[in-house]
Amino acid sequence: MHERSVITQLGEISLSVDEAGTGPPLVFMHGVFLDRSLWAEYDSKFTGRTHVYIDMPAHGNSSNVGHDWSLEDCAGMLIAILDELGIRQCIAVGQSWGSMTALRAASTHPSRFAGLALFNMPFQASTGLGRLGFRLQKLMVGFQNFYGAQAAKSLYSESLLRERPELSTALQARLRKRLAKEISRVIDAVILNAEDAAPLLNDLKVPALAIAGETDYVGQAPGIETVVVPGGHVSPTEAVDQSKLAIQRVIGMTRDSNDPSI
Repeated sequence: MHERSVITQLGEISLSVDEAGTGPPLVFMHGVFLDRSLWAEYDSKFTGRTHVYIDMPAHGNSSNVGHDWSLEDCAGMLIAILDELGIRQCIAVGQSWGSMTALRAASTHPSRFAGLALFNMPFQASTGLGRLGFRLQKLMVGFQNFYGAQAAKSLYSESLLRERPELSTALQARLRKRLAKEISRVIDAVILNAEDAAPLLNDLKVPALAIAGETDYVGQAPGIETVVVPGGHVSPTEAVDQSKLAIQRVIGMTRDSNDPSI
């Protein structure tokens, strides 16, 4: 495993590379208020392929962004990382925001993706009371501990938080490292300004599988096969074995598993 960073339009993006085997590598991206440690149990041994783990903008060891941005900018960031690493084609494995990024990148650059594992992907634009709730939450981002505790309750199932309260503590600690303005920008780009993804799913030209938790608020995406696993919105943590099986399924679905990757 080696660490490196890539300069993109969304700042300096930190990542780690676990090199192994041949075939399109897997590129892992996490959701809001998490970091690449989400994938700690997903090393290259279970796929026999190179894995790349990304800290998303203003998360983990990646830098702050410093300006407003969009999910389309995130898709461009992903393509820039692939270019910098010399990866011609990959399998993207995303959770929530990571899935939203992978879908948009694959929609505009389908030849760069052999397959998509879309965990816990929100696909509907926020509207009505839900949108109002997120706007009200933005007012609380300066109170990182309180906001982080509430965010943890929406991400993880109640039973998992009882068993592992450190997940909430870790989320709060991550938020304390960021400026309130940066957190607000994330909420704007990923939640409030995200457009409905159903048209992208309907037109998708890349093999893909969606994975959702039983109590996941996102529901089942239209036009794509969905596997339901135990837990809430962070399936890679709550259902490790089932999530690994889903990733293996996506590898089996890839349209050109012999395509050279690096």
